[in-house]
Amino acid sequence: MIIDVHGHLLDLAYRTGKPLHAELEGNTDVPKLKRGSVNGQLCPIWTPDIALSGPHSHSVTSPFRALLGVLEYLHRELSGPAGDEVMLALTAADLRAAKESGRIAIIVGMEGTDALDDDPEKLRIFHGLGLRHVCLVHERANAFGAASQVWEQGKMRRYDPARDPVSRLSDKGFELITEMRRLHILIDLTHLVEPAFSEALDVIDEPVLVSHGGARGVTDSIRYLSDEQIRAVAATGGLIAASPSPLGPSREQPGLPLLLDTVDYLAGLVGTSHIGIGTDFKDQPGYYPPGFADSSDTPGLIRGLEQRGYNPAQIDDICGENFHRLVEGNLKGSGLNSQGLTP
Repeated sequence: MIIDVHGHLLDLAYRTGKPLHAELEGNTDVPKLKRGSVNGQLCPIWTPDIALSGPHSHSVTSPFRALLGVLEYLHRELSGPAGDEVMLALTAADLRAAKESGRIAIIVGMEGTDALDDDPEKLRIFHGLGLRHVCLVHERANAFGAASQVWEQGKMRRYDPARDPVSRLSDKGFELITEMRRLHILIDLTHLVEPAFSEALDVIDEPVLVSHGGARGVTDSIRYLSDEQIRAVAATGGLIAASPSPLGPSREQPGLPLLLDTVDYLAGLVGTSHIGIGTDFKDQPGYYPPGFADSSDTPGLIRGLEQRGYNPAQIDDICGENFHRLVEGNLKGSGLNSQGLTP
């Protein structure tokens, strides 16, 4: 089983207005995933508030309505021809069923929580529509916690503890985590600043996810995980997904070598049982060099892991089985069926 733990297939398809199973002009889509023998993707929907992030081409005026629009599009598509190619995955059993049926499994997520309008109770609405993953922060600090990136006058920079306010997990952040745990939603700590990251771990007694990013031992950036954070995630039984995509601003070169270097570093620190792959592939054709330029190049990733000395069992774990186990332990079912409809 091969699962991309962080990719933007759903965002791309919705924004183009094309069918969910169409070929898209980006780095990931259903045909590319199938050509790469990828069985599924966690799709964190990205709806940053234009008043607070950027502005840039993905900013929206109403994140709540925008996220509802993406989910409505998904369910409409799954009820048509796309349902023969794609399956909404709500449980680990759904991931297996999608693989066996030859369909691409989608786990729906939320990258950043602008769509909640600072209200943890709104999470129930999205959960009822199939959302099973939340990354607490993304492009900026919000009502729930602080992010490792800051937008100033339309430009992004790294969080700087010497100039930015000390920010931790807020009371609403603790409320949101409590609600996520009640609903059995995957908790993604990517993008949190270190104090908030640690406070979240203090109140979570289940495996957590870092769906994409890197390690400071490879690139010294506040946007990446320290050795202490890596060990803390592993101690929960959780997963850290290495990525070919730098978290900027950065001078790193995107691509397969960055991903493989991160895998090597994580494996040396906590072993291969806590590693996944989160590409962060979206609408950036030409950004990645040949070798792992889009989802169809996933066989190149497998070859790269083989060349770094990983055995078949370790490669299976890194490329999907570790994430499958995380889902098996965290997602406990739903009132929806695999087509996204209430029985």
